[in-house]
Amino acid sequence: MGKVLAVQDQSCTEGIVMPTAKELVKNCTKLFTLLEVYLQVKKVINNSESTMADLSRAIGIDPGMTVAVLKLVNSAFYAMPRKVKTISRAVGFLGMQPFHDLTLAISVTTTFSGLKQHVMSMSMFWTNSFFSGLVSRGLARKCFLVDSERMFVEGLLRDIGHLILYEQLPEPSEQVLQESANTGTPVHTVEQRMLGFDYTEVGQTLVEEWQLPKNLGIAIRYQNNPSGTNDHGYEAALLNMASALTEGFQSPNELTHWQNLVAPESWKLTGLDEEGLKECVREADKQLSAC
Repeated sequence: MGKVLAVQDQSCTEGIVMPTAKELVKNCTKLFTLLEVYLQVKKVINNSESTMADLSRAIGIDPGMTVAVLKLVNSAFYAMPRKVKTISRAVGFLGMQPFHDLTLAISVTTTFSGLKQHVMSMSMFWTNSFFSGLVSRGLARKCFLVDSERMFVEGLLRDIGHLILYEQLPEPSEQVLQESANTGTPVHTVEQRMLGFDYTEVGQTLVEEWQLPKNLGIAIRYQNNPSGTNDHGYEAALLNMASALTEGFQSPNELTHWQNLVAPESWKLTGLDEEGLKECVREADKQLSAC
């Protein structure tokens, strides 16, 4: 995704031994770790004996997180009927798991906020990621998924593997993007051929390294092949559709060719149709503009 800033020679990766996805993530997580406040929130929520007071103390160690949570809760993203002024009220409105997911999303974006690289504009990357999260949530709601809110964070992190690739392998990443743009071949297909793995594998590895929920990593890993997993194909299918729609969202002709990026099994797994997906795009675009 994104505009390539330089064209690399096709042969630049020939004869070079590429690191594995795991090696890339190990190198990167030495520099980028999740915020301590999120780790404390996660610990509290995972403890069935924890109280609201425990949660308030956990998030209270980082005033910046408190401000960020309340700002997002009071944004158009949640459309609260009245202003939420305290963390306890926010948890009361959202529930424990959605609150966890919200702090995770803020922690991840904060963790990578200082990342500077020239393969893609970070502003564009996070705009696309946020849009993907909104679309994923909208699709889940159309499917009447009980915990549809969790699909926001899955959509937000769907492409997180590319941040690692752009940081650790900038020149090969540029080459991949250029070849994909020139030939119309999906980025993940070019990455598999040139690197031996793709951004979904890197994304799953990062999720595992951070000890995030296993289903999140599996859905990210199989978003381009939802039938490849028996347990989380439904989530992977939703991410597959969100990915296709995000590609369409950023293209000059908007939804041009996005249908070609949706895996056939995604239609079967979700039962959604094209009009339903277009409605999600319109709603996500509206929410993005209001935030």
